[in-house]
Amino acid sequence: MDKKITLRGQVLRTCLLMLALSLVLGLVAIGVMMALFAAKVPNGEQFLVDSFAFLFGKQTYGPRRFVPYMIVVGVVLCLLVAAVCILLTSRLTGRMTATLKTLRQAADNLRDGELDFQILSCDFREMDQVAQSLESVRRRLKAAAVAEAAAQEERGLLMANLSHDLRTPITAIKGYVEGIRDGIANTPEKQDHYLGIIYNKSLLMEKLVRNMSDFSEYELGRMQYHFEYVDLAPFLGDLGEEYAEDARQSQMTFTSRIPGGRYVVTADRGKLKRVLDNLISNAIKYGRPGGAIALTAEEYEGGIVIQVSDNGKGISAEALRHVFDSFYREDTARTSAVPGSGLGLAICRSIVSSHHGKIWLTSEEGEGTRAFIYLPLQKEEDWLG
Repeated sequence: MDKKITLRGQVLRTCLLMLALSLVLGLVAIGVMMALFAAKVPNGEQFLVDSFAFLFGKQTYGPRRFVPYMIVVGVVLCLLVAAVCILLTSRLTGRMTATLKTLRQAADNLRDGELDFQILSCDFREMDQVAQSLESVRRRLKAAAVAEAAAQEERGLLMANLSHDLRTPITAIKGYVEGIRDGIANTPEKQDHYLGIIYNKSLLMEKLVRNMSDFSEYELGRMQYHFEYVDLAPFLGDLGEEYAEDARQSQMTFTSRIPGGRYVVTADRGKLKRVLDNLISNAIKYGRPGGAIALTAEEYEGGIVIQVSDNGKGISAEALRHVFDSFYREDTARTSAVPGSGLGLAICRSIVSSHHGKIWLTSEEGEGTRAFIYLPLQKEEDWLG
């Protein structure tokens, strides 16, 4: 509950205080003047008695001798009352002026973009409400400034990562093209080998650029989706065959266990494949030679859980908390020259969230990593109708 006094209440309180002090000072002044009159004027006490009797309607010779003293008392009383009013009014306006000065300084700081300060509470309720509103604005602007600084840092990191990741395939493509042009690849077998490497490096560059494009659309809120009813059993079955070939080329084994039946979700086929491509790609990149990758799915609480697991090197507990952050990559990944922009899982989380699903990872170092995707299933009457 707000116990601060309002401006109206403070003004009323000050007026009442002025009245009370004026009455007290008036009575004191009258008493002092009467005492001086009685002490200094001959027969002053009798004169005061006659004067009071005259005031109550009794016939006396009147208080003519007391008139000058009454005038003096009136003047002194007026001066005291004026002094009291000026003093209390100055005190009130001083507090109000100091508060307004503080609020103005805060507004000037906000105008100039200075956000590293705090707007304190004020004595008066109305001004305190203004102060709290300004403080709320300052906090929001501060949060926006911090977010913008983080975004700027991320953009700079993106350019640094991208230039680093693109430099390797570009250098390789340039070297193999020069080898073909200079005649080093002088047999069809060497030429096919060189062209195969060039093709793979160009695919890597295409993936990096696609990651950038997807993340830009995500950051700007312009990622387009084409949702439709998708039966996951045949969808995952077809992808399993494709991933098995990718794993075989990387000297890894791949198993797929997809349950029978119909499991219909509302999804964008291309975007959902993009998520699974990223998870399988990570399992291959960070897996050990001769390792195993598995793709499974099972129904769970009104939805279906898709799992991609591997027995690779795993992820540390510290890194696991940041794997979905934009641009995040472990130092070991960078030093081992594993390509990637650090955007893949951030984009995956955005896509899965747009499907009203969830994505999470569990991992143990040296044991492997498991990635889970939960998607809600559609009711049969919806997709049959």
